[in-house]
Amino acid sequence: MSPPISVRRVLLTSFLAAGLTASCSHQQKITASTVPTVASPPAPPRPAPKTAVATDDNVATPAKEDDAIYFDFDSSLLRDDARPVLRKVADQVKDGTPLRIEGNCDEVGTVEYNLALGEQRARAAKEYLVHMGISPNRIAIASFGSQRPKYPGHDETAHAKNRRDDLLVH
Repeated sequence: MSPPISVRRVLLTSFLAAGLTASCSHQQKITASTVPTVASPPAPPRPAPKTAVATDDNVATPAKEDDAIYFDFDSSLLRDDARPVLRKVADQVKDGTPLRIEGNCDEVGTVEYNLALGEQRARAAKEYLVHMGISPNRIAIASFGSQRPKYPGHDETAHAKNRRDDLLVH
């Protein structure tokens, strides 16, 4: 008698995660909290509040190179070089302008894991901006995981540039 389907999925997911880690050139610590469960599908990214959605009359300003913050591998902790960028953006939106933070990841990891990590990265930036005095109601977040790479390539240079939050001022 074979195990139930959900048990097989968990075993398969664990096996694939271990294989992915072994095949990477850099090591990633796999813990129970980093392996997504397959019992329930991941929650879809939350839609932006209506005030932060770009329309024909309210088009978001594209993120410039310096309007992005970058993260270390497998991390959502703000780096020291992110804080000046976030302070600059906080000054730009103090007048009530809406802001959208889009969390992104490199291509390493599963779709579900990268979507969750992208959301954690966007939330970290949002928390910092709220601490700077920006109303949380004016900050929308979204996660695209690894689905929107800004920089082509499959090497560490491209990966490092794709581990980012894009900051879009509306």
